[in-house]
Amino acid sequence: MRKLFGKPNDNLEDNNQDNKKKKNKQRLYFAFQAIFWFCNLSFLLVSCLGILPAILGWKDGLETFYSVLIALTVASTASMGMGLWRLLRPEAQPQAIPRSLFFQEIVWICNLVFFLAIAVTKLPIVGSSISKELLLGGGTLIAGAAIAILLVWRVIFASFKTTTRYEASYPQQSGHEDSDELGGQRERSPYKVNLASYSYAKLAAALSIFFWLCNLALWRTVPPKIDISWWSDRQFLITIICWIAIGTVSTGLGWHLRQQPIKLMRLLYGIEAPLFFFFLLSLFLALEINSASLSILLNNPASALILGTVLLSILAFSIELFHGSVEKNRALAWGQLLAHSLVPGVGVYLGLILLFYAIPTAIAIIPAFFSFVWVFGFLYTLASQPWWTSLGAILFSFSALLFPLMPWLLAQFYIKSGYRVFSAFAQQYGRSRTWVGSLAAVTAWMVLYLSLTQPQLEAFELLATPPQTESAKQELIAKSERIRDGLVNAYLHPYRYVGTWENNTHIRDIYGVFVGYQFLQHSYNSLMSPFLYNGSDRDIELAEKLYAEFFDTPLQKAERTRIQRALAAAGELDDAKAGVLNIDQKKVWLREQEVALEPHGDWAEVELYEVYENKTTDVEEVLYYFSLPESAVITGLWLGDSADRDRRFTFRISPRGAAQQVYNSQVRRVRPIDPALLEQVGPRQYRLKAFPVPPRLSDREREEGSERPSEMHLWLTYKVMRQEKGWPLPELGEKRNIFWNRDTKRAYNGEALKFPEDNWLPAFLPATEKYQPALHQINLSGGYRISAKPLATDYALPRGKRFAVVLDTSRSMKEQSQAVNESLRWLREVFAPKNNVDIYISAAKGSQPQRIDDISQLDPSQIIFYGTVQFQDMLRQFAQLQGNSTYDGILLLTDEGSYELAANRKDLPEKSAPLWLVHLGKMPNAYDDATLQVIQDSDGGIARNIPEALQRLAAKADLDNLDEDAISVIDGYAWFAEKTTGQNIASVGFEQLAARQLIDKLAREKDLQQLAEMDAIHALAKTYNIVSPYSSAIVLVNDEQREALKRAEAQKDRFGREVEDGLELKQQSGLRASTPEPGAIVGLAAIAFILANRKRKKFKF
Repeated sequence: MRKLFGKPNDNLEDNNQDNKKKKNKQRLYFAFQAIFWFCNLSFLLVSCLGILPAILGWKDGLETFYSVLIALTVASTASMGMGLWRLLRPEAQPQAIPRSLFFQEIVWICNLVFFLAIAVTKLPIVGSSISKELLLGGGTLIAGAAIAILLVWRVIFASFKTTTRYEASYPQQSGHEDSDELGGQRERSPYKVNLASYSYAKLAAALSIFFWLCNLALWRTVPPKIDISWWSDRQFLITIICWIAIGTVSTGLGWHLRQQPIKLMRLLYGIEAPLFFFFLLSLFLALEINSASLSILLNNPASALILGTVLLSILAFSIELFHGSVEKNRALAWGQLLAHSLVPGVGVYLGLILLFYAIPTAIAIIPAFFSFVWVFGFLYTLASQPWWTSLGAILFSFSALLFPLMPWLLAQFYIKSGYRVFSAFAQQYGRSRTWVGSLAAVTAWMVLYLSLTQPQLEAFELLATPPQTESAKQELIAKSERIRDGLVNAYLHPYRYVGTWENNTHIRDIYGVFVGYQFLQHSYNSLMSPFLYNGSDRDIELAEKLYAEFFDTPLQKAERTRIQRALAAAGELDDAKAGVLNIDQKKVWLREQEVALEPHGDWAEVELYEVYENKTTDVEEVLYYFSLPESAVITGLWLGDSADRDRRFTFRISPRGAAQQVYNSQVRRVRPIDPALLEQVGPRQYRLKAFPVPPRLSDREREEGSERPSEMHLWLTYKVMRQEKGWPLPELGEKRNIFWNRDTKRAYNGEALKFPEDNWLPAFLPATEKYQPALHQINLSGGYRISAKPLATDYALPRGKRFAVVLDTSRSMKEQSQAVNESLRWLREVFAPKNNVDIYISAAKGSQPQRIDDISQLDPSQIIFYGTVQFQDMLRQFAQLQGNSTYDGILLLTDEGSYELAANRKDLPEKSAPLWLVHLGKMPNAYDDATLQVIQDSDGGIARNIPEALQRLAAKADLDNLDEDAISVIDGYAWFAEKTTGQNIASVGFEQLAARQLIDKLAREKDLQQLAEMDAIHALAKTYNIVSPYSSAIVLVNDEQREALKRAEAQKDRFGREVEDGLELKQQSGLRASTPEPGAIVGLAAIAFILANRKRKKFKF
């Protein structure tokens, strides 16, 4: 009987167990579905709510514009998702043209109307390099044409009935996790697809993507200073928009997978969550999403490889999730296999990194959650904070409770995805080919990764010891590019890496209570090594020092393009002061320029008037380095906020050190006050700085009729002797922040001035009368009579004299090697037979300078241009080798040099003979004061070639032999100064030109180490209101500045002027994330909303 009735009872028990398993499975699948929809909709809702406070806080009357832009961005995202799903599942809607596309068409038309509305308004939607008309007009034209084509397509092919059969199938694999009725594969079944409908869907998807990209481009053109009540950076908004895009597309895809719960989990943990975290990380690191960020990423190849591999794995995982294995197309099957060879490794890699945070997160939040203590905090937040903040935070926090599961699920999903593709490929093409292809892909990736070492390690090793031999120098020069990349990588590591091995200790801080936390920190750093800089923050100064020593130029100046990209990627501003990073930057537009000239025989007074218009939303400084003939003199400088000359601020002459100190103290972005400074920084070089050029008016200010100054007006006057080519104008050496174009209005004495657009000014203004140099004499204060006599004869070369030629062998001289060879050949063949020439070869650190008494023994081809040697160093090396040798002149054969690398030293040896600096190529923008003093004390000068220097030196020597009162030979005139008590001789207006020459004479005769002597020379400049190497013109606008100048002029160092290296980024922030606490790791809500409630750190390095 037991046997007879036992079988039915057993069957009944088995059925009950099967039903119970089935119900448990259904409950599990229901939980999966609930988790997906709760998390996904929470992400989407929080992202949308994140924009709401920004909308409510917008100013400038742009609330409507940004609200519509947000709505259209979200709508175009949904439209894009619908179009892409239509392509992924073309069999789902076999109608001629699906009704769902009607929504997309409405979105396109609304977007098109939006573009047209912007195009005819005056909103400040202007990109950095693309005009508003081109951006919106071109986009509107393309979009309108595309919509028209699609509408015509709809009309013509709405009734098109041609169909074909399409088979959607998935390989039936054993052990497939989705093989049941809720998550299993569809059976092979034919679907009828309308070809016209499918073609229309492809065009519709393309148009949806186009509109989405256009809307995203508009976000990139948002003015950077949006006045938002509690968040003032568009990066937050762009991140939110990307979150909305991810959430919207994932929601649409999840709806189509609503009957397949396991696939929903794979979509959530394998695709949506990694992308969500990626944009969260960019926000956490304050990394702008722009082309500069991409450039910075590519400069870190290891991290670029890792991120690229992760994105490729997400894409491969997505294809496998929605389409399964590609079997029929051989090329696609191989591509899928190679990509999925990396997918399991990526899953394990990401899982291990997340595991470091998941464990302490679970320990920290799970007990806290079930204690329900957080309820009181939430109720308080709900009562005291805006409702959207509280709601978003709680939704995000509940979703984050699932974070501890992410490492295991992510790794498992990626491993199983790779296994399914391997199995399908092996079944179709054989197991051996599968293994060979997979191993080849993994091996190639590993070889590539291991070859991508951080370049600074090699650079520091190569430059650790200065080269002692010429061959060692040649080897280093051959590796210049690798050294350059390594030093730049070290200098910019705060912007290219998330931290350093040395400072990245947050895992140790999290696990500090456990034994073995050092091992955990080391393991974490090893996993994150592509994103961690292998060094310390001290490498920044070391890299800057080594770069200058090896390349003979400041790193910031030579690599300013890379640095500017790094700043743009991190969303940082440079200093208010116009430094070397601002060379040729286009921030301030030269709107108007007018030159007025008033001739007085063979000399003239020239006025330069310019109007500046700021194109940015920050105050900016304008800086010019320019040169004038050595006989010219600066006589005036004025600033104003309008063209009214009666309201402009005038200048005063002040000691150079005091003027520099007061001006630099005023150049700041907080409470900027208008100063201007004009200095003489060389025998003919000048530096002009004006600050601040006020920011442009906002739309709101324009609508309210604001009278805030929005432009700067500057006047500069000087006097100059006429030359045969005409009246000399300032010659530009370097400009910072300022730019001009064809729209700049230029005039000369009220008439349009035509010359090349790229030039600041023409070299000369034409003269209307014949060139007739005249004799000038004038008596100045102090009992001096100054005379200017035209030279009757041409300059002649010296004969029977002895000269020293100091050769600069710095790295930058390599570009002038041909000019060096020609100069040495001229000395050897033309000059040396009639004179005695000794050659002094300078040397960089680690090498010894040389002296060659016979120029014929010098082989120019054996000279190695290496390292950096500053003018001061060359003069010291010359003094060491000179011994008891006496010379009639010293020529320093060099190039432009690097003023920014000069040291603030004053202990240069005196020269017993005139020192002439011969600059091959370009003249320097400035000299340090010590070098300038040596040139003036020795009665030397500067020239563009050796014959010019020797001719002027010989002419001056001849005049000294004839008249001991000779001052100089400059610009076709011989200048003399004599003491007189006779009748006063006046030449109205010429006294300032004469005073300039008298200052040069007194500077050579007086002991400038004595403060009283410097004051006497400054008093002369102040009497005649002229700029000299010791006195600068400064414009002040209020009593506070005048009091500061008065205090500075009373200091003992009032003539002590510092070298302005123009270097910025003394403190860098870069990509620095704060140390996460266990509770903060989870609170993705807290991250999003805390970031929104605090401003981004903007400190400098």
